[in-house]
This record gives sequence, structure tokens and C-alpha cells, in this order.
Amino acid sequence: MESPLGNRPQNVWIEKVKYQTTLFKMAKAEVPDAQWPVFLDLKCEICEVNNITFKCLNCNEMLCDSCKKMHIKSKMAKNHKVVSLVNAEIYQRNETETKCPTHATEELLMYCNSCQVPLCRDCITSGSHHNHEMVKIENAIDNNRNELSKLIKQCKEKSSKFEEIVKTIDKNSQEFSVSISKKINEVKARNNQLKAALDRIESEYIKHLQDTEIGNQKPMTELKNKLQREMADLNQLIQECESKQGNENIGMVQFVTDVKKRLEKYGSRDMIDVACPPEFIAGPVDDQELKNLFGQLGTKRATTVFPPLPQNRDIPLTSPVIDAKIVGSFTSDKTRIVTAGNDQAWLWRRFHTGLSLVTSDGKVIQDINTDFTVFDAAVTTSGDLLVTVCWGNKVKKLTSHKTFTDIYTITDGYKTRGINVTDTGNVLVELNRGNDSKLVEITNSGQHIRTIQHDTLDNKQLFVNPRFICTNINGDIIVSDNKDKVVAVNKSGTKRFIYDGKERKLQESFDPWYVVTDKYGNIMIADYNNSVVHVLNQDGKFMKYLITHEHGCNKPVGMAIDTSDRLWLCNTGNEEVVIVKYLQ
Repeated sequence: MESPLGNRPQNVWIEKVKYQTTLFKMAKAEVPDAQWPVFLDLKCEICEVNNITFKCLNCNEMLCDSCKKMHIKSKMAKNHKVVSLVNAEIYQRNETETKCPTHATEELLMYCNSCQVPLCRDCITSGSHHNHEMVKIENAIDNNRNELSKLIKQCKEKSSKFEEIVKTIDKNSQEFSVSISKKINEVKARNNQLKAALDRIESEYIKHLQDTEIGNQKPMTELKNKLQREMADLNQLIQECESKQGNENIGMVQFVTDVKKRLEKYGSRDMIDVACPPEFIAGPVDDQELKNLFGQLGTKRATTVFPPLPQNRDIPLTSPVIDAKIVGSFTSDKTRIVTAGNDQAWLWRRFHTGLSLVTSDGKVIQDINTDFTVFDAAVTTSGDLLVTVCWGNKVKKLTSHKTFTDIYTITDGYKTRGINVTDTGNVLVELNRGNDSKLVEITNSGQHIRTIQHDTLDNKQLFVNPRFICTNINGDIIVSDNKDKVVAVNKSGTKRFIYDGKERKLQESFDPWYVVTDKYGNIMIADYNNSVVHVLNQDGKFMKYLITHEHGCNKPVGMAIDTSDRLWLCNTGNEEVVIVKYLQ
């Protein structure tokens, strides 16, 4: 059979058609059907003059527009399918889909619902689908067409819902951005207010200190002038006495008597008190004053959660004179303590189970038995007792049934040490693993808040081997660490100071155990080796020894302050708990 392309081989003509079909596909999106013939240089198989634009699927002939009209008018081809050359491939693909994938020459007749595959006559007679549920292929197509319509409807419904959600997100996003911008402006405005208020506080407080200085300078000047006059009188008396030393008459006796009388006034109690004026210590600014000052500057935050603020404290401007006096004591072999109100404290002993609630005269109110040893304990603002397990990994809380329940468990190999309840009501827990130590802050129900392990400035580890912990009124965290120092960090985790007692030139090595602070910010440290309690100010500067071995301190370990500002001290050297009134 001669090829429509003349003497060229049949396979060349086929490749040419395939190539031109590819061009059709590439151009379909941009070129109208009516213009497609311009892409072809193949001629009609009938007239061999015009370019082809159609194909008869039955005859498989390529036709031009004129021959296509003649073809479909002929009786022989009146039932033939003549389509645009562009759509010819689609029709041919649909035609092949009616053939069985297993038996290529057989038409698909049935659909097996059990196997979910189309079947031809050979598939049915093979017996592999015996007793299977089958329907006609047309019915299967109709059923799935209906199902497809339902799926299209569902897709449209979901698409419509998604469109609504997207619109809502856009709206909320815009409103949120506006809200954030508003909050930023509020924060900036509040910051400016705070700066102005702080500047005013600074000015007023400096003036107060200057007035205090002037007020104290006047009596000091008067005292100095008086002492200078008395010194002049004493020098005159000395000269008179020296001039009389050579006299041998009886007048010497009367002169000596007069000198004694004159000297009596210089040794009077009033003169000694005047010569030893009280020390002036500048204390912290009153928290209530700050609250009254800044309270009106607060802004409403409807959806933002901030850490709780410290509880209010009634703090005088200056600390009273610190002068210790033992006001009570009782015998006890317990070594560790936490106060539970005004006149009660929980006591326990190192490496022993159980705790006891006692009064200030040693009367036992309650004994709690435990199957574990307690390292440290703390009492929450609501009165709950929290404990850490000695060389364990749990923080426990005493229930109303007088049993302990776990509220926090450490899973990374660290062991629990000291525990402290902060002014915010949260809980600080010391954790140790060899020489690797850290603090965790949790809520009183055991929810983790943050970890403090490295200095925020130089990223060095803050603690080596912590023992006990407390917090100060300025937010500082005070830790007795590694038997030879006390480390203080601020509430952000930056190291504030280290106190090692070396400047005191102690007889024994510095050995800090319990550390506590009072409402004036004074820091107290129980020094076991030296049988003293050190008192530091908020900046870690030594102020004095609160109590020494000579005054009733004997190998102290446990220490706590009650609501009456009394210090409870566990002396292990003589198994005695002493109660000290130290604010005069």
C-alpha cells in the first residue's frame, strides 16, 4: 500500500503524525482549534492538497475540512466518527479503556464489585470470579458517575467551608495585628510614664537621704564640739595634776579629792551613750509605697499571661538595730527546720524518716511517718508542706490525709536538694548530679516554669554542689554551695555576688548550711564549723555575727524565721533548738 506521503516509508509518516500531535498538545491552551492547521504540513489523505485538520476514527484517515464534509455525506461513512485531530487522541484513549487490560482484544462487559475490577467475557468464564457480585459495566459506570457527583458536591462544600475559614483567618489576623500595634503603643506610653515616675522617685529619695544626712550631721557636730570641750577640760586637768605631783603639803589630799569628783562626770552613763551614737543603715524602699506609686500606671491585658507579682510586704525604710537575744529553747535531736506560722515549725533529722510539727516550747503537735528521708522542706503561702526526697528525684506534698503525694519528678538523673517557696508563690528546687547542678522553678502544683543553670552573662555554671536555698526581697536567689561559699544570683539568673567568709579570717573553714533572709533583706548564714551566724546585707557585704558560740550557737545547721521575726536555730552540737529575737 502506498503511503499518503508519496514514496516515503509508512513508519516515517507515522512518526510525523506523532510529532505533529505533540505540537497540538503544546499549543492547545493558546491556539484556537480553527487555527491549528497552520501547524501542519501533512496533506489530506483524500485530496493530497489541503492540510489535515480531522481524523475518521473508523477509517483511521487524516482529512482536510473539505474532504471531511464529503466523507461524512457518503453512505459508507455515514455512521463514522470524525473528530478534530486535537481530540482524536482522547477518543482513542477512551476506546482503549473499553478493552480488557488482561485480554487486550476483548470488550469489557461486567464489573466485579467484590474485586473492584472490570471484566471481559474471558475473565467471567475463567471462573476466578465465581459467586462474586457483578454488575454490567454500564451500570458500574452510572453508579460511579453518581458517586462522583456526590464527591464533587462534598469537595465543593469543603472548599466553601475552607474559603470561609480563610476569610475568618484573614479578618482575625488583621484584627490581631491592630491589637498588637495598640498594645505596643500602650507599652511605650507606660514605659515613658514609668521612666518619669522613677526619675521622680530618684529625686525624692536622694533629697530624703540628703535631709537625713543634714539631720544627723547637726547632732554629730554638737557631739563633736561637746567632746572637744570635754577633751580641753581633761587636758587642763591633766596639766593641773602633773603640776601638783611634786607637792608635799596637805593640800595635795584635798586636790586629789576634787580631781576624783571632776572625773566622775566623764564616766557617766549619759556620756558613754552620747559617745556611741547608733549606726544608720539605709534600708530598702517601702514596697507599699512603690505599689501606690505605680498601681495607676498598669494597663489591662485581656489575653496575655504574666508571672505573678510578689506579695505585698510592710517594709520600713530602714532596718532596726540587729542585736540577738535568746528568748526560748528546747531539747531536740532534729537538725533541719521550716517554720509554719507564728509559733510552729516542722522539724526532721538528716538521714532519718518522719517529720514533727512542734511549738516554740518543744511541744509536739503532730508526727508524720514517711517511708523516705527528707532533705529539705518548704511551706507554701496556703500552708501546704512540700518536701524533697534525700538523694531522690521527687518533690512531694503533704495531703489532708497525712500522706505525701508526688507533684514533680526529675527524669534526667539529677537528685533533689534544697527547696524554697518564693514571694510569687512558685517553688525553687535545687538539683544535683555530681558537680553538675541547677535550679528549677515550678508551680506549687508541679508545673515546670524554667531552669536556672548558667550565668546569663558568661554562660558559666552557677552552682557546683548546692545545699540549701532562699530568696530575698529584691528577687535574689541565695544558695549555700559546695561547703565553702554562698552564691547569689538575681531573678534572671545573673550572678550577683559570692560570699566565702575569707575576709573574716575565721578560725575554721567556712561551712555554710542553711541560708535565710528576713523582711528587711538581711541575709543570715549558719556556719557549722565556726558556730556562728553571719549577717550580710542585700549586696553580700558582711554586717556582723548575729550569734556566736559564746552566746548560744553550737554547730548550727537548720535555720528559719517565723512571722514574728524570730530566728529558730538548730544547734547540733548540744541537740538544742534556740529561738532568737534579733530586731530591737
